[in-house]
Amino acid sequence: MSETKTAFNTLNEVEKREVLINHYGPLSYEEIGFLLNKMTSILERYNYGITIRKKVYAAMVESLENIYKHQDIIKENNNYQPKFVLTLEGNQIDITCSNSMLKGKINPLKERLNKVNQLDKAGLKEFYKEVILSGNVSQKGGAGLGIINIAKVTENKLTYTFDDIDDHFTYFTLTIKVSLQPQQN
Repeated sequence: MSETKTAFNTLNEVEKREVLINHYGPLSYEEIGFLLNKMTSILERYNYGITIRKKVYAAMVESLENIYKHQDIIKENNNYQPKFVLTLEGNQIDITCSNSMLKGKINPLKERLNKVNQLDKAGLKEFYKEVILSGNVSQKGGAGLGIINIAKVTENKLTYTFDDIDDHFTYFTLTIKVSLQPQQN
């Protein structure tokens, strides 16, 4: 039986989550540093161990840098600014990041995300080496390692959506889960 999402269901889901960080707007390297320091302070206050803090830190660095480097700014529309949210829900921390991008970039990104989600820990390690050895670096300085690294570090599948903005742009959202319980291997 499938459950229909209603505003009430969504509201209940949000109430179960504790928002630790919520950022909406342009990112700079200074802002990224501020958000990382804030996250570190918050997780220390919650007494999370160094392993959890390192996983969240690594996933945050990659996701924030991906937004900073790869967003496509829509000059005539300010409604689709970069967004970053860190939430605590039950036994996991969720990192949700969004940015606008050209629709022409959807397929390569979707292919990379799907490939990463199909691989186990050993497969991710091998794919990471393969990408490094290929030497393919984009104009923006990336080799596509960020998504692979996020999946390696968090040991969870990545979820994502592409929401149409107009004929040229989409709003990409990536959700990363960091388990607060040890992973079963």
